[in-house]
Formats: sequence, structure tokens, C-alpha cells
Amino acid sequence: STPTVFHCYLYLEGDHTYSMSTNKILEQNITVPSKIKDEKGSDDSITVVKERGSDASITVEDSFHEATTSSYPPVSSEQAAATAANTIIIPSNTTVTSFSVWSKDFDDDDDSAILICDNASSLTPGSQQDQGQEDQSTISHRSIRKSTRLSVVKAVETRNSRAEKVLEELTINKLNIKSLGLVGREEEKSILNTCYERLCTASDESSSSSSGSNELVFIQGYSGIGKSVLARTMMQKQQQRGTVSSNNAVYVEGKYEFTSTDEPYSGISQAFGELCNKFQHCPDETRDKISSAIKENMKEEAYMLMSMIPEISVFLDLFADAHSTRSHGGSPGREHERWKYAFRTFTRILGSHFAPIIIMLDDIQWADVSSLDIMDYLISDVQNPHPLMIIGCYRSNEVDENSILYNRIQTLQGKHQKGSFQLTDIKLENCSIDAVNKIVMAMTGIDDESQTRDLAEICFKRTLGNPFFLIEFMRMLQTENLVEFNLIMMKWVWDVEKIENATMSAANVVDLLKGRMEKLRSDVQLLLQYAACLGSSFSIMILKYIWSEHACVKLVRATDDIDEMLEMIQEVKLVELCALDELRWVHDKVQEAALCLSDLVTPAFQCGLGMFLYQGLEEAQLEEKLFDVADLVNKGNPAGRLDVAVLNFRAAKKARKMAALSSVARYIDYGIKQLINDKWTLHRVLTLQLYSIGAEMAYALGNIPKAEEYIGIILDRDEFTPMETLPLKKMKAQILATAHLRWHEACDYGLVILKDLGYNFVWSGSLIPIQMLMAIKKIAKRVKNISIKDVENMQFMEDKNQLAVVDILKLMKHLTYSANTLPLCFLCVCKVIEMTLDHGISLCSADCCATFGGVIMFLFKDHAAASHICDLAFAFQKRSGRRHIADTMHGAWAFVLVQIKPLHEGLNLTMEGYSQGLRDGDPLDSTNCLINRFVLLPYMMGRPLETIMEEFPKIAPQLEESGIANNILTLKVWWQMMVNLQSPPMETAKRLEGDQFRQSEVTAESNMYVGNVNLAIGELLLFFGEHEERAKRLLGEEKGKTYSELVQGYPPHGIETFHRGITWYAMARKTGKRKYKTRASKVRKEIGKWVEKGNPNAKDYYMLLNAEQAVLDKKYGKANSLYKQAIVHAARIGHMSHAALYNERFAEYRLEVHGDGDDYEYHMGEAIRFYTEWGAMGKADQLRHELLKVHDA
Repeated sequence: STPTVFHCYLYLEGDHTYSMSTNKILEQNITVPSKIKDEKGSDDSITVVKERGSDASITVEDSFHEATTSSYPPVSSEQAAATAANTIIIPSNTTVTSFSVWSKDFDDDDDSAILICDNASSLTPGSQQDQGQEDQSTISHRSIRKSTRLSVVKAVETRNSRAEKVLEELTINKLNIKSLGLVGREEEKSILNTCYERLCTASDESSSSSSGSNELVFIQGYSGIGKSVLARTMMQKQQQRGTVSSNNAVYVEGKYEFTSTDEPYSGISQAFGELCNKFQHCPDETRDKISSAIKENMKEEAYMLMSMIPEISVFLDLFADAHSTRSHGGSPGREHERWKYAFRTFTRILGSHFAPIIIMLDDIQWADVSSLDIMDYLISDVQNPHPLMIIGCYRSNEVDENSILYNRIQTLQGKHQKGSFQLTDIKLENCSIDAVNKIVMAMTGIDDESQTRDLAEICFKRTLGNPFFLIEFMRMLQTENLVEFNLIMMKWVWDVEKIENATMSAANVVDLLKGRMEKLRSDVQLLLQYAACLGSSFSIMILKYIWSEHACVKLVRATDDIDEMLEMIQEVKLVELCALDELRWVHDKVQEAALCLSDLVTPAFQCGLGMFLYQGLEEAQLEEKLFDVADLVNKGNPAGRLDVAVLNFRAAKKARKMAALSSVARYIDYGIKQLINDKWTLHRVLTLQLYSIGAEMAYALGNIPKAEEYIGIILDRDEFTPMETLPLKKMKAQILATAHLRWHEACDYGLVILKDLGYNFVWSGSLIPIQMLMAIKKIAKRVKNISIKDVENMQFMEDKNQLAVVDILKLMKHLTYSANTLPLCFLCVCKVIEMTLDHGISLCSADCCATFGGVIMFLFKDHAAASHICDLAFAFQKRSGRRHIADTMHGAWAFVLVQIKPLHEGLNLTMEGYSQGLRDGDPLDSTNCLINRFVLLPYMMGRPLETIMEEFPKIAPQLEESGIANNILTLKVWWQMMVNLQSPPMETAKRLEGDQFRQSEVTAESNMYVGNVNLAIGELLLFFGEHEERAKRLLGEEKGKTYSELVQGYPPHGIETFHRGITWYAMARKTGKRKYKTRASKVRKEIGKWVEKGNPNAKDYYMLLNAEQAVLDKKYGKANSLYKQAIVHAARIGHMSHAALYNERFAEYRLEVHGDGDDYEYHMGEAIRFYTEWGAMGKADQLRHELLKVHDA
């Protein structure tokens, strides 16, 4: 038969040199003319490979051209030898009329250069020409130096099977898809690169003091538009910047899938798993440091994270002792806060060893709410000194105003406007016809755009310029031989008319992919459908189990050669290996196409497959894939099946441990749907658990009607014990208070719950104050005799009923305080302490003990007893662990220690309370501590205003995240007050209207809010010298509503009381009226009691007020001495505002009473100096103006 004849070239493609026979790159970045054409039209492909370390040159001569010489980059001789070694000798008796000649060009002892020529006229194979021999019949229209010899001939195979094998190894006849890269996105790449450079600049500067250095980038567009490809350009940037081992940038990915929208944290966990794996090759010293940081800052939370991110064990296995991964058992909201804290802290720790971290989350339109919470929490972490970039890719056509992602993006845009982080939105459109043409040129290796224009136009028409669709379309054209590489002509050829007619039905990329798959064997198609049911990535082992035990048993099309089929679907680029036992789809559209291959994959089929896995997988495998299995089963929308109810209950419990509230709610709803009519008889416990968790999740998610519905279903039945219904009754009380604002009704219901538990402790409503006083005295007497050692030896409370009573009493403490029924509140606190002393320590003992210390301070001003009780509270806290630690610290400091310890000692204590509260998932008390640490205490200590306000942009996002309205408003009110204090004392500066806060726009009426507003206005009027207006407010709209009256015992009440006394004395000196003198004297005596009891922060208050009283009493010598003592004391402790205010009051007194202009000028100058140092520039300018007027007079 006629032998098959084909070419075999060493072919230069772009900037890479390929061997057709080995398909390996010989050398990168070689730039040589790929074609040299003589006048007769023959094409010569020439490439030189030269030994590394020296330049190579080659001379091409023929009868039509002068000699030309070119130089090329060096290549190692090992590469050349490797290429030459893979040869095929032409069989004897075969005539080759078109072939490639490989010859070596020798210059003296140099034998490393290779010259490739083609278009020889004839050659008899099996022979080898000697060195120096020149054969014109072999090399036509060309003369090569005589030193050339023919050394290797790779040529023709006479057998068709061998020819096909070699053809498969060619690269020249295949579309260049793998190295295609990103085409036509220069503007978008530039925007993303700008974000990256900004991120790296912030990282290099380690700008821990500046906020807003994190980068959030959203890339939106249709499926296949190139969102993830654009995002992965950051991976290339990271690789250029360095590796993990060199402490530089790192890029990781996570992906969400449309088949598992209920699975919590799936994309986040993938990304963090990859992040942990990056450390596998780090030095042991680095891993040891990270492990130590985890152990110190988040050990328990790290083990909690490991349930979701097993890869974190690379650090945790360094711990000598194991830790439980059990939930704290707190409320869903509290557990959710703990997970947020765990992710944020873990990110900070890893970021301290390499930065910046770049996290790409793909298809976030399918992300669960918990994942979006974590993304929000990480990117808005303004206290993270190591900048972070999160890139979120989503399909714009699947996100509308009703979607969760849309609302979250709106929230994030609001935070961005406040400077919390940088936000960039990149919208990708379909490629233009010119961009499509460039892509076609890149795939075919054609440099002339006019040659591919007609093909590009039909591609653009069929794909609308969608890059992924375009690639699949071109792949289909080659498969169908509508676009093919002609080896004789050495170029790509196509017929546009044929393509036009053959592709009329190519409606979308899914249909195109289906067409590709339908050309595969039927059993391979079946395997693809099974794999598609398992998600965007799937375990090879589980797929093999399904194939052998499900497909081969139930479907006759199944065969047992699964390994061969897995290799096949990888070869045709449908799936790719992503882990040792894990495959993933190359694109979610491929998975979608596999699901649509036939009518097999129906919801019922997926449900059945899910139940097959539920019943057949081993326990460890099932636990790992529990969400996937439950999601598969639920697709079938079954009803009335107990096994499905149990499965969903199990999935809900796992999701609850992760605090994925929305996922829990959906699994519970699926479970409840399975309950049958006689569920209360046959499945009583399961039914109760489903409705209880369902109510809990609905309440946590703000779905109050649904929560009340589930609560009513249970509480309307009589067969349950008080302990079984306790969580639901507790929730009902919380809903009455927080959702319906029926605080007193909630308190009454709390007493009903306690009565049901057998704890009926209230005599009657009218006798509660008397009962409270008796209980306080009784408990105070008992705790006075309790030592720290006694607490260390005390047992823990174990009786479930007693623990339940204590838990409800703690709830009652909060409800009654908010309802302003303080006698009942104090009584509940006493009962918790009493049960602690009688039955042992509970989780509520420490914080209630701290509150009891506040009660003793508030009612009896007994500093010694209150201090001792706080010491006991800290001892209880040490015994019971970290739970409620922020509550304990805040209660002890805010209501007791602030009146016993110097103010600066509260800075560390409140900071610890804040950090521990975050760790414990306690947003209320942690932000209470945060407000004290960064707002109240620094102001009460007279720190410079600018220094205080520098922290406000950092803590504002944290307060916003907490959602605690009172604390958010507190910061805004105090922030605006301090801004106004820096301004000139004009009329507008005396009102709380500005960029940070506008009183006219807020309608809140809580005691905390009203008290803060009145305090802030009072401070402005005091320091601006508007004593008359301040007194008018105190006697009018603020009567009975001062901060000290509305927020009793809270830290600023001391400074507010003192400043109120200054106003009364100023008005008494100015008017001589008795009403002002009486009020002034009352304040002075109250502060005197504080000092007498040992309050170290009120000494200068008392000195100043005594000086003011001495002036009224005309004891001027005493007044002079006391003023000076107060000034010296304030200056010595660094209280700038009081040092300024005291000097101002002394100067006015010296001028008004004694007419002493010199003293007035000196002390007014000192006041100006201290006001300037404090930051009240406007006030300082006002005093300079007044000083100048007095001096001129």
C-alpha cells in the first residue's frame, strides 16, 4: 500500500521552542524568524539551539539572497541532546519526497548547534552522510557550509497506526488554548494592578496606625466572561513578589457552587485550607511561631476552626495538650460572633508571617450568609496591621435587589465610604470583535489579523464574545474538522461557509459542552452525570464507590473500567485534579452540561443517590460530606420520611456548631417537613428538638413571626416538662422585650418561668424594695466573710434545675435593668449570689458578683466592701473560665473600680475585657469595654482631644459590626462633642450638629442616649463659658435627666457631677442667688464623700469646689491656696482640660474679686497654654481675645 508520509519538525511557536515528537519546551524567550521565504516561494523553518554560555550564529545562503547572520540566546547542550535522542529511522525501501532534515553544524570542535531545514527534493533513507558532504539533491535552493553533516533524520512512518501516534504528540496542529492567557482586558488588568500595588505599599509600610488599607475587589460579569482568569493575574503578581518562605504575598482561592448553597463556609474553608497548606514547606521555626501565637490568642477557637478546616492541624499538632471542639453552648448570635473572631484572629496571625494575603472567592452569588459575614468581618478589620485583599467574583445577571449578595454589597459600600477599606468594582463585558480576533490569532499562532478576521466574525456571531464560550466553540470546530491544521501547507485552514451552516444550532456554551460530551462513550457520559451530582469538586474514592455499588448494580450501561474513564475525562479537559483524591470541574458550566446530558439526573434520582450515600458511607466519610449528602437528598423534595428528618437534623446540628444560622434554619425546615401527623406520639423527642432549634434560628435571624409560631406549637401542648420547654420560654421572654419592647411584661413572664421551675422567690410587687434591702444586707454580710481561698475551694453547681434557675435569674437581671425596675434587678442579683454560696459556682456567678459590688457602691458607698466583692468576682471568673468575662470586667470597672482605682488602671482592664468579650462572642459587653477604653476613660483623664479622636475611625467599624445601638450612638455623640470643642465657641459649636452626629436626625429615647446628649451639651456650654445657659438647661429640659440620673453609677457620672457643680458655683458667684448656692453646696458635699471613701480621681474636684465655696464665703486666702493646689494636682496627673479650666476660674476670680490684672494675665495665659495642649484651639483663641481686651483696658 502507499506509505503514509508526514512531516516532523522542531517548530517555533510564539516565544517557545517545541519538539513535535516530545511536546516539550526546549527553551523560553527565544526570538527567531519562524519563516524564511525565498523568491521561489519555498518556506524554510530555521531554529538554532546552541550550547549555554555562548552566542550562536548561522548563515543562510542561496542563489537568490545574500548571506544573512543572526544571533540567538544560548541553550544547554543537554536540551539539544535530549531532543536528538528521540529519533525514528526511516525504514528501508521507502522513498520520501517531502521531509525534514536535522543536521549538526560543526565549527572545528564545536558540535552543539542544530540546523533544521525542510523542502528537500528527495532522500533515500537508511543512509547517513559524512561530515563535510554536501548533497544538492538533499538540500534544494540552499548552500550550507561544508562543515555541515547530516546526523539525524526523523521522518516518515509507513504504518498508519504509528503515524496516528506521532500525530497525537504534535503541538503544531493543535489550538494553543492552555497558554492563551488573558486577551483584551488591559484596562481591567490595570485597575486590578493598581489595587495590588496599593496593597503592597501598605504592606511594606506596615501602616498599623492607618485604617482603610485592606482592598475589596468585586469582579462581576456573565458566566465564562473571564472573572476568575482576571483575578488569577494576582497569583502571577504574588509569584513575582515572592513565596511564603520569603514572607511575601500569597494567593489562595475558594469557590462556591450552585448545587450546595446551603453548605456553610464552603468557599471560605477552601481558601483557608489552601492558605494552611502554603505553610507545609515553611521552615519549622516559622510554623513554631505561628503555633505559639495561635496557642496564646485563640487556642480553643483554632480547634473549633479545625472542624471546618482540617488543614489547620499543621499548626495544632504542635500543641502538647488537646482541646475540645465543643460549642460553648451559648446563643446562636454569640456563637456566630465567636466564629467571626476566630477567622479574624487567625487571619491576623498568618498575615504577620507573610503579607499581603490575597483571597479570591469565586461565584459568591451562591455564598451562604455566614460566608458573607466572614468576608465582611475580615475586610473591615481596620486593626489588622497586615493588609488583606479579597476578590469576590460573581455573576451580575444572577444578583438583583432581592438577593443576599446585593444587600451585602450595599452595606460594604457604606463602610467603604467611611474609610474602613478600599473598594473597587470591575465589570467585565463580552469581548469585542477585535478582541475575539486576537484570541483566534493567539490560538492559531497566526500573526496577520486579516487572515483570521472572517473566522473571528463567525465566532463572535455565535458566542457574542464570551471568552469561555469562544474557546469551547473553537475546540468544537477543530473536533468537527471545520478548523484544521494542514501539515502539507503548514497552516490552519477553514471554510467560513461550512462553519456558518454547521453551527446554526450552537445556542449557548452548555449545549456546546453537551455536544462534546455526547461524542464520548455512553458509560463515560453516565460517569460524568454521577460526578456532576457530587458538586463542583468530588472525591475519586466516593465516585468509585458510587460507580461500583450504585451504577453497576442499577444501570446496565455501567462498566467497571472507571480508572480509564477518569483519565479520559481529564484528557478531554472536563475535569482536573485539585488534590490527591479530589477532582474538580474546569468550569461550573461543564458541571451544568453534565447534569443536562440526559433525563437521568432528576430530583428524584439525586434524592435516591443522596440516600444511597447516607446509608452506605462510613461514619467518618459521612461526617465529612454530610452537607453534600443532605443537599442531594433535599433536591428531591421528599416528604414524610423519618430518615430524611434525622439526616437534616444532623446537618442542622453540625451547621449550628459552625454558627451558620441560615443554613441551620433551612435544614431544620427540611426536617420539619418530614414529620408525619402522629409525630408527637411516635417521634416526640425529634419533633421537640426540630421545633426548638427552628425557633432559636428564626429568632436569631430576626424572623420573629416564625419564631413565635414554632414556640407556640410547643408551648400549646401540655406533655412537656418545664426543663424541656425552658429554652423556648426563655426565648419568648426575650422576644417580648427586644422585639415588642414590652419590657415589664417580659419581666412578669420571667417570674412565671422561675415559678414553673419551682423557684418562687418574690413576696409581692409592693414589698420588692423591702425584700431587696433585706436580701442585700444578708448577702453583703455573707460575702464579707468569704475569702479568695474559699472561692478557689468552692464546688461547681451541677444540678440541672438549679443551673436553669440561675440562668433565668441572669436573664431577669438584664430585663429588669432595661425596664428600670432596679429593686427587682438587685434582688435577682442577690439570689444568684445566694445560690452560688449555697450550691456552687455557675457561669453566672462572676458577672453577678461584679454587679453586686456595684449595688453595694450605689446604695451604701461602701468602697471597701465593693472592692472586696469585685476581687471575689475575678476569683469566680478564674474558676469558671472565659465565659461572660467581658460582662464581669465591665461591671466591676464601670460601677465599682472607677471610684476606687486611678483611672489609668482601667485602660488595660477594659482592653482585656474587650478582647476577651470578642473571643467569647459577647458583642454587648465587649463594646461596652471598647467605649470605656477609647472614649470615656481618655476624656475623663484629660488626654489631648486629637489623640483621643485618632482612635475613633478604628473603633467605629467595630461598633457598627456589633449592632449595639446605644454604643454606636455614644461614640457619635462624644465624637461630635470633641470636634466642637476644637472649634471656635460660636453658636453652632454649642449644638450637636455636624459630620459625625446630628441630634436633629436621631429619635432614640433610651436613657443612655439621652444622658449622653445632655452630658455632651453640658460639656460644650461649660468650656465655652456659657454657665447661664447651662444652668437654664439644668433647671429646665434636663431636670431629672442628667447623665448621672439616667445612667446611674456609670464612669462619666463623676466628671458630669463635678462639672455640674462648677456651673452652680459660677452662677452663685455671678448672681448670689440661694438656689445656685444650695445646689453647688450639695454637689460639693457629695464629692467630698467620694474623697472620704477613698476615690483617688476626685481629689482635685474637691479642691476646686472647696476653692469656689471659699470665694463665696469670702475666705480668700483659703481660696487662693485651694485653687493653686487643684491646678498643681491636675497638671501633675496630666489632666489638660482641668488644668486649663482651673486656671481660667482662678484668673476670673482674681480679676473679679481682687482686680489683680497681673494674676489674671498669668493664669489666663496658663489656661490658654493648657487649652492649646488639650486641643481646644477655639477656646484658646477666645481667651486670647478676652485677655487682650483686659490688657487694653
